[in-house]
Amino acid sequence: MTALDVRELVTEAAALYRDRPHAVAMLHECLERLEEPLRVGFVGTPGTGKSTLVSALSEWPTRALRDLDLFDTPALAEHVDATVRLVRHLEPDELAGARPVGGSAFARQSAVNSVLVLGRADEVGAGRIDALLTAKQLARRAWREDPNCAGFQGVIAVAGQLGYAGRALRDDEFAVLRALATVSRQELERYLLSVDSFVDDPFPVGVPPESRKHLVSRFGLYGVRLAITLIRTGCESRLKLSAELVHRSGLGDLRDALAGCFVARAEALKARTAVLRLEGLLAAEPIPHGDRLAARVERFAAAAHDFRELRLIADIRGGRTALSGEVAEEAARLLGAQGLAPTERLGLEPGADPAEIHAGAESALAGWRHEAERADAAHAERAAARVIVRSVEGLLSLFVA
Repeated sequence: MTALDVRELVTEAAALYRDRPHAVAMLHECLERLEEPLRVGFVGTPGTGKSTLVSALSEWPTRALRDLDLFDTPALAEHVDATVRLVRHLEPDELAGARPVGGSAFARQSAVNSVLVLGRADEVGAGRIDALLTAKQLARRAWREDPNCAGFQGVIAVAGQLGYAGRALRDDEFAVLRALATVSRQELERYLLSVDSFVDDPFPVGVPPESRKHLVSRFGLYGVRLAITLIRTGCESRLKLSAELVHRSGLGDLRDALAGCFVARAEALKARTAVLRLEGLLAAEPIPHGDRLAARVERFAAAAHDFRELRLIADIRGGRTALSGEVAEEAARLLGAQGLAPTERLGLEPGADPAEIHAGAESALAGWRHEAERADAAHAERAAARVIVRSVEGLLSLFVA
C-alpha cells in the first residue's frame, strides 16, 4: 500500500459519493491529512501523566519528533494515526482494558500503531531509589510474557515529570540540589521520607522552604532524591545531571520508540487511517460499485508489507520469536527498526556506494532465503524469514532500472 494508491482510492470514492456532501467533505479531509504531520494521541485514565508526557516531548527540540503532532485531548480514534496508551500499573485487569481493540479485518491486520507506556514509573516499589530500574524490568517482562501486550509495538516505563524537569534543568535548581548533596546521607535521609518533612523547617542546610517546595513540585520527591544521589556519585555539572535524569526517566526510550515505530512509517500509518475511514463510510452508507472499493481495501491489507515488518519487529523485540542475539538484531535491522534507508537496513555507513549496498543486500538475501526454506525450522520461523526476504528483495528492487 502506497500513499499514491490510497490517494487514488479516496479520490475515486469521493467521485462515487459526489451526491452526498458530508461524505465528500470527510474524504477530502482524508486527502488533506495525508499531507499533514502524523497525529499521535496520548490516551489513558486521569492521573497517568498524559499532559506532562506530551509537554515533555513537544518541547523537546529533537529531529526524531519534528514530524509528529502530539496531543492529549480526548479524540475519536479516526482523528489520530497512532496512539500512546498510558497505564499506572501493569496489572492484568488494567492491561486487558488497554489492549488495542479489534475492529474490521483490515484494522486488525494493520494494527501496528500503538505503544504502551507505564506512566509514573517512579512510583513503582513505593518510590524506592531503584524504582525506575524495576519499572523498566517489569515493562520488558510484560511485553515478553503478557498476551495483553502482544498488540503493542513496545512497552516502555517512563517517569514523565522527572524527564520533563530533567530536560529543562536550570542553573538555580542545580545549585540548590548541589547544596543538598553536600549534607551527609545519614543527616539528610529522614528529611527525604515525605514531602512534609522535606519542605518543613528546621532543615539541616540553608535552603529556604520556597526553594525546597519548588524542587518537589518540579521533580517530585523521588526526583529530588535521585538527583542528589547522582550528584554525589559524579554528576558534577548541570548538563551532566540533566542528561542522566532524562536517560533514567525513560523519556529517551519513548522518543526512540515513537521515531522508530511511527515517524519512520508515517506515510503507511496515515494511509491506514484514510483507508479505515473509507472502510467505515462504505459500511455505513453503501453505494453502487462500493463493493469494488471494499475489495481494494482488502487487497491493501494483504499487500501492505510495512505492517508485516512492524509486527515482526515488535515480535522480535518482545521475545515472541525464536530469533535471539545478533541474528535477532540483524533481522530487526533489515526490517527497518533502525531506519528505512538501504544503508540503515544493511548496517552500512551512510556514504556506502551502490555496489557495496547491492553486495550487502544479496548476501543478506541468500542467508534469509536459506532460513525461509529450512525444512527443520518451525513454520513460524520460516514465515518470519519470508517477511525478511521480502524486505531485502525490496532493497534489491531499487537497483532495477
